Amino acid sequence: MKTVAAKDAKNRFGQLIDDAQRQPVTVEKNGRPFVVVQSFEDFQMAQQLQMSSLRAAIEEARTEYAEGRGIPFDQAAVKKIAAAGRRLMSARDRKR
Repeated sequence: MKTVAAKDAKNRFGQLIDDAQRQPVTVEKNGRPFVVVQSFEDFQMAQQLQMSSLRAAIEEARTEYAEGRGIPFDQAAVKKIAAAGRRLMSARDRKR
């Protein structure tokens, strides 16, 4: 993954979006990763993967409930999703 300074990203925005069409580009601010610029196609693919993961978690919760394990579907799904969200946010915050 390519990395550029925020100042360079600002001054060479056209180059930044061209580069992002080929691969995600990390933009650093004060020497630390701040944002990632990626193509719309890559963004859509990431969104689809997130939805697939969510669907899988929901299906797993449904199966567990149908087999008499766990808690009712809605509560189980919410708890799994919330736990996954907390893990992701915690990991993100540790990196900042």
